[in-house]
Amino acid sequence: MTLMDPVKSLAYLIYIGYPGDPVSVFHVTRRRRLDRKRLNSHRNVFQCFVFGPGNAGKSALLNALIGRPFVEKYTPTKGDHYATNVIDMSEGANKILVMREILEDAVHKLLENKEFLSPCDVAVFVYDSSDEASWRKTAELLVEVATHAENSGFEVPCVMVAAKDDLDPHPVLITDSARVSQDMGVESPITVSMKLGDISNLFRRIINVAQRPHLSIPETEAGKNHKQYRRLVNRSLMFVSVGAAVTVVGIAAYRMYAVRKHSSG
Repeated sequence: MTLMDPVKSLAYLIYIGYPGDPVSVFHVTRRRRLDRKRLNSHRNVFQCFVFGPGNAGKSALLNALIGRPFVEKYTPTKGDHYATNVIDMSEGANKILVMREILEDAVHKLLENKEFLSPCDVAVFVYDSSDEASWRKTAELLVEVATHAENSGFEVPCVMVAAKDDLDPHPVLITDSARVSQDMGVESPITVSMKLGDISNLFRRIINVAQRPHLSIPETEAGKNHKQYRRLVNRSLMFVSVGAAVTVVGIAAYRMYAVRKHSSG
């Protein structure tokens, strides 16, 4: 609740007559952009957006987070769907993971908001590993979200999840998903089966990615070209600056030489 709407949480504390200073209850963390610059994140609560087409396994993923049993029958999600739980990390520190399911039909509308990804610490893209159409749609979503992140400045690390590993994998997806992951600079998909309860320490791995916000950030071709262009511009500006400095030094040296020659004459 507090993560989603801190203002409302503060109002509730005041309403119920919290005995101390209600503001002291809140802990404000540094901006996510600063986390990326410092190459780490010391947050204790991580918000994860879960993308993917219908029937890919998004809801099953959220249900697994809170320990709900797997349901075979597919029921489309309607409205907001959140799940949260405490994750026991290997180093002994507990972290809280809040997962938000993003409906496929809502993605385009949500991306119209420039700051849509600003509260997101890590994004997960889920697809049915036995269905080529599911993979194609997820790959499109990855590019669409990555493009929005590059344009808005709210880049987030991403994790690919190949769900329904209990089914026969589509032969094309193994090589195609590996190629797309490599091209975009993210890790290869993590295979899971919610039906069999095989989640491959997925939630710990999601938090590990979130704690290193400068890594696993997908790059589109447009983003790579723009970054290369900026490097060329910066390099050209550096050469211009060095050339200007050399010119100034040369002029100063010549003037000193002229003064000395005039004085000796």
